[in-house]
Amino acid sequence: MEPSYHMDVLRGRCQELPEVRSKVVRVFVSSTFSDTLSERDSLIDTVFPKLKDYCREKYGLEFQYSDMRWGIQNESADNHGEVEICLNEIKLCQKYSVATNFVVLLSHRYGSRPTPASIRASLFEQLHQIISSDPNLNDDAELLSQWYQKDTNCVPAAYVLRPTSVLLPNIKSKDLHEMKQASKEWTKINDRIRTCLRQAATKSLEQGQISASDYDDFFISVTEKEIVNGILSASNVNQRTLCFLREIEDIHSHLSDSKASKFIDVNYSNDGEPIIDQEAEQLLTRLKHTRIPDVLQSNNIYSYKVHWTPKGINRRDHAEYIAKFNEDFYNAIIQQIDSCAKARIMIVSDPLHHEILEHAIQCKTYVAKFHGRTDVLDKLEKHIKNDHENRPCAVYGASGCGKTSVMAKAATEALKWWSDRSVSVILRFLGTTPSSSTVYKTLLSISHHICKLYNLSMQSYPDVQQLRHQLANDLLIRIPDDEYLIILLDSIDQLETDAYDCHWLPGLFPHNVKCIVSTLPDHGNILSSLKNIINYNPLSPQDTEDILINVPAFEASTVDLVYNDWLAMKKRSLSDEQRSFISDLMKDQTNILPLYMKLMFDIFSTWHSYDTIDVELKRLKTVDDCIRYLFNRLKVIHNPILFQRAICYMTACRNGISQNELEDVLSLDDDVLISVFEHYIPPIRRIPGILWTRIRNDLDEYITEKEVDDSSVIYWYHRRFIEVANAQYISKMNSSERTVIFENMVDLYKETWKGKNKPFKIYDPKLVTKYNLDGSNGEIQANRFTTSQPIEFIDANGRVQFNKRKLNELPQFLGQLTTNLSIPIAADEVFFNYSFMRN
Repeated sequence: MEPSYHMDVLRGRCQELPEVRSKVVRVFVSSTFSDTLSERDSLIDTVFPKLKDYCREKYGLEFQYSDMRWGIQNESADNHGEVEICLNEIKLCQKYSVATNFVVLLSHRYGSRPTPASIRASLFEQLHQIISSDPNLNDDAELLSQWYQKDTNCVPAAYVLRPTSVLLPNIKSKDLHEMKQASKEWTKINDRIRTCLRQAATKSLEQGQISASDYDDFFISVTEKEIVNGILSASNVNQRTLCFLREIEDIHSHLSDSKASKFIDVNYSNDGEPIIDQEAEQLLTRLKHTRIPDVLQSNNIYSYKVHWTPKGINRRDHAEYIAKFNEDFYNAIIQQIDSCAKARIMIVSDPLHHEILEHAIQCKTYVAKFHGRTDVLDKLEKHIKNDHENRPCAVYGASGCGKTSVMAKAATEALKWWSDRSVSVILRFLGTTPSSSTVYKTLLSISHHICKLYNLSMQSYPDVQQLRHQLANDLLIRIPDDEYLIILLDSIDQLETDAYDCHWLPGLFPHNVKCIVSTLPDHGNILSSLKNIINYNPLSPQDTEDILINVPAFEASTVDLVYNDWLAMKKRSLSDEQRSFISDLMKDQTNILPLYMKLMFDIFSTWHSYDTIDVELKRLKTVDDCIRYLFNRLKVIHNPILFQRAICYMTACRNGISQNELEDVLSLDDDVLISVFEHYIPPIRRIPGILWTRIRNDLDEYITEKEVDDSSVIYWYHRRFIEVANAQYISKMNSSERTVIFENMVDLYKETWKGKNKPFKIYDPKLVTKYNLDGSNGEIQANRFTTSQPIEFIDANGRVQFNKRKLNELPQFLGQLTTNLSIPIAADEVFFNYSFMRN
């Protein structure tokens, strides 16, 4: 007897679905910036690799960590968006992690307290009035007006801190001296802005004109905001969070030491003497001794006492403490993983249930973004309710027209359309999972699904036509007469080309079964093949309206309504000039596809009311134009080499890449690391996690996270992104670039540099001199700490588990290399490797 929840999923009744079905442990590591470098370095090179192996080998999970401060030299960012990025990352860790999701490391630093990036207009004007009315603060009032601009596109309106580079362009200078000078200037300005806002907030609080939460926003640190979101306002904190506290017992006696200011918050007297920042210390004391212990039980809090050395806290002088910290961190995490995963290992894995759930979760995502299309849905409803029509129905339309969203919406609405009957829905988004990637696997999966629904038996034939015959002439006709089934197969064009003739699709179905498929209209003659299968009659109104259903482009008049709804959901607006520009832009379009609308919306929904309109947008006539515009804009924002390589690696994998794999391969890519670490050599040569996080946040609407090869991977949400990314980057690479890309992927999966130092060369003469590399001609080596990629491993139940990522991806990347490079590796790793060939 199936549990009721499982039966609901089987039958397509998926109202209570989880947002994602995750297979990751994703931990946000919160800390202050400079005082926990030794601990965080030690986690990266000692603890995290062990946790990755533990999670994969025992539970088949992927361990991921998010340290938003590791690997960067300062916390400033041009657009002041770091706080939002960090808080968003905490939400993602809470959403995806099946165990621990948040860990905080604290010592004597309260941490950075940045100037607010945005202040509600009514509050800002109130504070500005207080500052303006004080004769001693007139210059500060002018400074606020210079750096904050009112944005009426925010709902409610807000004053937004301008990008630093607008007024201090040298902050982006390639010249290190110029950049440092601009950075010092911004620090002074930032301190003045922050101080006057705090003074005004204090006066406003005394006058009862400001709430305590608004007041706190001007005073508490980024770290405390992270702790509020990660622990204080989170659920299941004693099962999912940890806190590590370090006390340097004699730090107050060494405030004059050169490194002391990196480990404790200090101000300086008029004569240059360091003094404790009392305000920061009070806030830190409240956080460590009151706020955290009030929520987190004592055995989730680990405390350490250490002594100061002239070099601060470091791994050599404090080796015993670091070893104890590593041990406690590892054991605490695995204890939470074991506890949270206990239920998972007791459940026998059901591949069919997982497959159905994967498509159901995708369906939920598409439906959440659905708008309009009542004309198309009305036709589908008419088809489903027509008891005299037994042929399959074909939905077609241009790429980006919204076919997949229509199919998803139809899957949920069908239960209402046949509300007076016992209905089940089978839905597959073809090509999005391994079990829906070929017509054979799809027919096999659907057949198993039908058998599970109606308690039938079947044969797993090795041939497509045998499966088709069994489905049409056995399984479907054995469905009870009082049971009704709707089968929806989205995107036939995503199957292999052998499936384009559609001979695998029955031309007729029993009276209680309806089948709806979707496809591109001009891809591989699929639509013509479907017409032959269903005996399409172009002169029959029923055939032209009920059997072949076109998903048309949007009308310009509809676009305004959709955009207004979307803006309201995002609490955004547009100026009259901007609205007029968008309206004119849409009127010039002959075919307005939903994907085009979405891409344009994501561009203009970020506009401030004072932004100058980019006239280049007038040249964006197609979906592909919009995607190229997006890529080109993000390339400038995020570092061209880093962005292009990240896109290449994600696109080159057939069904997506895991977060660990992407960060690992970017860390193996010396071109990327040279571009990222322009002015220094990091202690651990890995890509800083925040760099990919920033890119992912800007691509968030176009990336989906799904399960492939028993792993959670990220991939493009729509096929147009795959095709444009291929055309824009992969196809344009010269032979040497292609070799670098595919060799790095091969090195990742064959573990070329696992546990080894990979050599690299420093070309910048300033860095060569700074790090005394003249004797080696700038050549050094460093471990990249990549994740292990065994062919197989033993899980917690003693079963052999295969590394499907390696088995599926390594051969395809070897095939991309030249023969002289690929054959020796293929011989060792594949053809003459018994374990590989056996699996």
